[in-house]
Amino acid sequence: MKNFSILLSTVAIILAAVATVKTYKPAQSVSQDFAGEVAEALKSNPQMIIDAMQKYQDDMRAAEEKAAQEAMAKYMDEINNSANAPFIGPDNAKIVVVEFFDFSCGYCKRLAPELEKIVAANADVKFIFKPLTFVSPISDYQAKAGYAAHKQGKFAEFYKEVMAFGGRMNEAAVDEVANKIGLDIAQYKADLASDEVAANMKAVNELAQNISINGVPAVLINGKHVQAMSAAELQNAIDAAK
Repeated sequence: MKNFSILLSTVAIILAAVATVKTYKPAQSVSQDFAGEVAEALKSNPQMIIDAMQKYQDDMRAAEEKAAQEAMAKYMDEINNSANAPFIGPDNAKIVVVEFFDFSCGYCKRLAPELEKIVAANADVKFIFKPLTFVSPISDYQAKAGYAAHKQGKFAEFYKEVMAFGGRMNEAAVDEVANKIGLDIAQYKADLASDEVAANMKAVNELAQNISINGVPAVLINGKHVQAMSAAELQNAIDAAK
C-alpha cells in the first residue's frame, strides 16, 4: 500500500507538470484531449519522466529506510539477545556486535578472519553470531553444529575451523571439525538434533525476516547496520559507537 501511494504521488507530479504546459481548453474537451496532451508534453519534455522516476526511487528508498529503522527499534532487545544464538564476550557489554551470517557464504568466510581479530582485540564487546541457512543445503547442518559447539563452550573454535575450511563441506566434514576441536561427540550429536537448537534457529530466521536482513554477512553494532569487510573498518565502527 505504501509503494502504491508513492507511485500515485509520482503520477501526480507528472500530471502537475503537464498542467503547467497545456493550453487552456473548455472543460468538455479536456477529457478528450488529456491523453494526447500528456503524451505530447512528455515527448517534448522527457526530463519530466526522469525527474518523476528519480523522486519515486528516492521516496521508495526513504520509505524502506524508515521501515527498517522502525523494525530495528521494535526488535532491538531480540537483536541484542544472545539467548538464542552463540556469543563471545561479556553478557552485559555496552557495545554489542551482531553478525547474521551463513557458514557456506563466501563473503562471510572472507569476513571471518577479520572479525576474529576484532573479537580478540575487544574483550569488553559482546559479539553475537546469528546463523542463517539459505546459501547451501549443508548450511542447516553447519548452523546446528555451531549451536551444539556453543553448548560445549567451543563456538569460537568451531566458527574458525568451518570458515577456514577449503572446498565444499558435507556432514562428515562438519563432524570432523567437531572432533578436531575436542567436542564430546555423543553430546554434540544429541544437541545438534535437539528441539532447543531447532527452536533457536527458527527464532533467528524469523528475526532476520522481521528486520529485513536480505543478505549476508550483515553486521549490526548496537542495532545499526555497518558496511565493513576489514578489521580496520569494524574497529572504527566499534570506536564510533563507544
